[in-house]
Amino acid sequence: MNKDIEEAISELNNNIDKFIENNERKIRKMEINMMKNENNKTMPLSENLDGDVYKKSNFEDYIRKGNDNFLKKSISDSDESCGIHFIPTQIALRINDKLKYLSPMRSIARTVTVSSNAVELLVDSQMPDAGWVARKDEEREETDSPEIQKIRIPVHEIYAKPKVSQKLLDDSQIDVEEWLISKVAEKIAALENDAFINGTGDERPLGFLKVESEEEESKDMKLQHFCSGANGAFVDNDSAVNIMIDMTCSLRPIYVKKAKWIMSRSALAEIRKLRNHDGTLLWQPSFSEASPSTLLGYHVIIDDNMPSLVNGTESISVAFGDFYSGYQIVDRQGLKILRDPYTSKPFVEFYATKRTGGAVVDFKAIKLLKFKEK
Repeated sequence: MNKDIEEAISELNNNIDKFIENNERKIRKMEINMMKNENNKTMPLSENLDGDVYKKSNFEDYIRKGNDNFLKKSISDSDESCGIHFIPTQIALRINDKLKYLSPMRSIARTVTVSSNAVELLVDSQMPDAGWVARKDEEREETDSPEIQKIRIPVHEIYAKPKVSQKLLDDSQIDVEEWLISKVAEKIAALENDAFINGTGDERPLGFLKVESEEEESKDMKLQHFCSGANGAFVDNDSAVNIMIDMTCSLRPIYVKKAKWIMSRSALAEIRKLRNHDGTLLWQPSFSEASPSTLLGYHVIIDDNMPSLVNGTESISVAFGDFYSGYQIVDRQGLKILRDPYTSKPFVEFYATKRTGGAVVDFKAIKLLKFKEK
């Protein structure tokens, strides 16, 4: 090979090696910077230094003054130009924790977080059959096949729009982060919890009370219900006790461990008056947080979004079952916030949005008590 060509190839290889080395150095530097940013994201939004010096967080600065230099991620350029940003992860987690505390349905149902606009689940409406083998040469009869159905749960946008005076925001003694978290969580929890129970599925979650039901357990996507025998009331004490015992015994063994009652406050008022055949109360009060109130041995959840019990009016004021298996809540990843100091002067509005959905996914796990004539 010509000497000049060899020298050219050698020089080219040296240049390539230097190029690779420089790029690796740049990549390592970028990785270090990214790690620093991640560490910043996980730091507390506000903290006390040496017990006296108070360090204001960038997100708090955004709430008070509108400065948006906190670590954020925008959905698109158009969102950022409008001043809409994702709420920092730590704040979003604290809001979700409060939602779970404020929303009875979130405390008992299954929740999943997704990055898409919907989630699709496969549900077995009929389990596959099986059989025993008596002899090796015995003919095996064909068994029933499982029936698979697909349930699609879309997410829908829900918003909260609390407002506060700029004068209050300027008060350094007010914890504005906690104020914003509480207000957003309270307003969203009230709306979404009602939708998980009574939602029509039209631009909101499908509530379990809006699912069709029948008296016998169905293979179709329907819930089983029991009738009290009177509109808005029980016929008498004995029949009420028998109906509730029937409800608990109708639940399959796989659901019993996590089964709970959920009812309105007015329904509880009637149920607390019921007595067993030996004269003891059917409802047992709570003596501590570790041992909540029970009805026939199962925990009782009070939810005012359940229909009220009104004498003479049909209602579904009581439900029983394993809601963790039976109802699926779907949250879209990320909460957004817009600070608006112009619309409602002298107040500052905070427009916070999140996306959530919900639907029944196991129709054998939930039973309903209808207060109506048979």
